[in-house]
Amino acid sequence: MPVLRTEAIALGRTDYSNSSQIITFYTRDYGKMHTLAKGFKRSSGRYSSKAVDLLTYYQILFIKKEHSSLHTLTEAVLQNNYPTLRNDLDKYYRASCVAELVKEFTEENDPCEPLFDIVINTLDGISTGTNTTIRLLAFEIKMLKVLGYLPEWGRCVNCKTGIREMTEVHFNAKEGGVLCKRCHVKYSNGIFVPAGAILIAERLADANFQKIERVNIQLSICVEIEKMLRYYIASILNKGLNSWKYLTVS
Repeated sequence: MPVLRTEAIALGRTDYSNSSQIITFYTRDYGKMHTLAKGFKRSSGRYSSKAVDLLTYYQILFIKKEHSSLHTLTEAVLQNNYPTLRNDLDKYYRASCVAELVKEFTEENDPCEPLFDIVINTLDGISTGTNTTIRLLAFEIKMLKVLGYLPEWGRCVNCKTGIREMTEVHFNAKEGGVLCKRCHVKYSNGIFVPAGAILIAERLADANFQKIERVNIQLSICVEIEKMLRYYIASILNKGLNSWKYLTVS
């Protein structure tokens, strides 16, 4: 059985025994994976590789099991533990939302390097930056884009009228994008979203991470983008996220 190395973010963990845990990682080279971490519940110091914390960036070694989805973790070397996440509840909850989204939207053994980079950049930005709301919104939009879920925002999905020509914009998750006022009446469900909010969401999909900290978006627009994203994500997953109940736009 091969011993493999990869970069990894710890997304979740459950107890397996008095001294061991099952840890869920999202990795650069292997996507989402579950590992049995024998003895990793026993922390032996600040720099120990025997304690794996959630929302932490590691270089891991693991034994890949060919006929099992549960691999064996042998080493976890700390790269970044994003310390401010532990001291700021707003930052921690937003980082937890990132982890929950990755767990829900990814399959095991299905790597996506662009998504891994987005996660790393987002956790670093939430940890060190000030505008955590915009960082989380940008993450959600960029994640949807790289995974192929980004809706049609530029034009009506039915008649193809450009959004800048619409007098009223509706977003319909089932139809996968925006509908103009005329076409909206042909479909059930959907929500009204200001055109300005959709145009800014489009910009966030392509925004450079280094520039996001300087982006200034009105609180009312952030609220509308978040409302749209929660509606859309819940429609894809057929459920809401646990972390949402701890989050408010600020």
